[in-house]
Amino acid sequence: MPDSRSQVYVNHILEPIYDFTKQHYLPYLLEINIAHATMLARQKILTIEDTQKIIKANQAILAKGYPKNYNPLYEDLFFMLEEDLKKEIGEVLVGNMHIAFSRNDMDATMYRMVSREKLLQFLTLLVELKKVLLRLAKEHELTIMPAYTHNQQAQPTTLAHYLLAIDCSLQRDLERGFTLLRRINESPMGAAALGTSGFPIDRSFVATQLAFDKPMENSYDSISAADYMLEIASVIKITLSTLSRFTHDLLFFTTNEVEAIRLDKSLVQTSSIMPQKRNPSSLEHTKSLISRTIGEVNAAFMMSHNTPFGDIVDIGDDIQPILINGFSHSYQIIELLTEILKTMEVNVDKLLTRCSEGFSTVTELADVLVRECQLSFRDAHQIVSILVQRLASSKKKIQDGSAELVKQISQEILGTHLPLTEEQYQTAINPFHFVMVRSAFGGPNPKETERQRIKSIQKLADFSKEVAIYRNKFTSYKQLLRNNN
Repeated sequence: MPDSRSQVYVNHILEPIYDFTKQHYLPYLLEINIAHATMLARQKILTIEDTQKIIKANQAILAKGYPKNYNPLYEDLFFMLEEDLKKEIGEVLVGNMHIAFSRNDMDATMYRMVSREKLLQFLTLLVELKKVLLRLAKEHELTIMPAYTHNQQAQPTTLAHYLLAIDCSLQRDLERGFTLLRRINESPMGAAALGTSGFPIDRSFVATQLAFDKPMENSYDSISAADYMLEIASVIKITLSTLSRFTHDLLFFTTNEVEAIRLDKSLVQTSSIMPQKRNPSSLEHTKSLISRTIGEVNAAFMMSHNTPFGDIVDIGDDIQPILINGFSHSYQIIELLTEILKTMEVNVDKLLTRCSEGFSTVTELADVLVRECQLSFRDAHQIVSILVQRLASSKKKIQDGSAELVKQISQEILGTHLPLTEEQYQTAINPFHFVMVRSAFGGPNPKETERQRIKSIQKLADFSKEVAIYRNKFTSYKQLLRNNN
């Protein structure tokens, strides 16, 4: 230990790292000590009597906490704890506690233990958000709305169909997250500095003690792997990108001009000067927080790509706060959106009016000309396109058109008489009809969206079970270690 350290170094690096580590990692450090010592006794490397003293000393700190502020005489929390444990059980026992043990594998293990719990909470909140989406999809199977491409009305669909599209994206986000959780949940312990140990250690036993699925295959990889951190950042970014696009749409739907949804009064703010304002501030803050979080977790890539393929602890202390903040902000975002969706009102009549007054149904009119009048689709497309141009230039709606006008246009450009009836025309431009005839797999027909919804519910039930299994696993091991004598 040096007699003194640069105060600047202490203020800017060592003390903040100590405070962060104590706040987020202390219990995991002590749990690792207990599991490792238990393994040493099981392998007859330490006596049972010595191991019990080590375990009880660590359990005591687990129970009462560690209120000490940073002491510059020591490098970090690891060495401060070690010094205090020496006072309790002696220097020899504390030294032997770390047989076949390094800060390298300990830190790598702590990072994964925290990350797996943070990720599990992230996935739990996504499950809750999906439940709300699926409930809304059921409620709005017949809520006709215009869908948009290029920010222009495209075709009629249903709100259920739209929400299930969001749900599908979140389904893939969940799948990515669970796949990552399984990769994270492998134990680095026993790798020691990087090359394991000459002692007859049992890495699988320690992995089980700490609720890992298995030890990592390669000891060098155990202490050098950074890709799971980048995967965490990626899962957060991809999920938030989905939610950002959704939030963008929700803000559009709240505008006075669109007026498709109305946020609950508890989630809007007024203007200091304009009494009529219902500013969708909860959505605006959500959008801003998404952008901020994506920007923050991007730093994980910049910090890791130029690090030597060795001890990842070199940068671990700097990357971990970024990832933990990324999780914390993501929780806020998902919870905000869940609350917004649970309490918002949908203006069903307004959405239907938008579809009826626009030209979003004319794809079906072109299809009718193909099916009933034996035109090629390209010819049908041209006729309907001219119809729309003429109506729009005269400030008229699609309802102001007629079968007669369609036949007139056909005669002008193709020299062909169409056997189109007025009933066929009126049916084709009806938004409900448009949705009902689109019953192909994945389409907006209510029977089809109900099939999609039921399938998503079944998948969600499987995910919920897996969440419960991991949550129980990560809770149970703590009780066992705390009661281990």
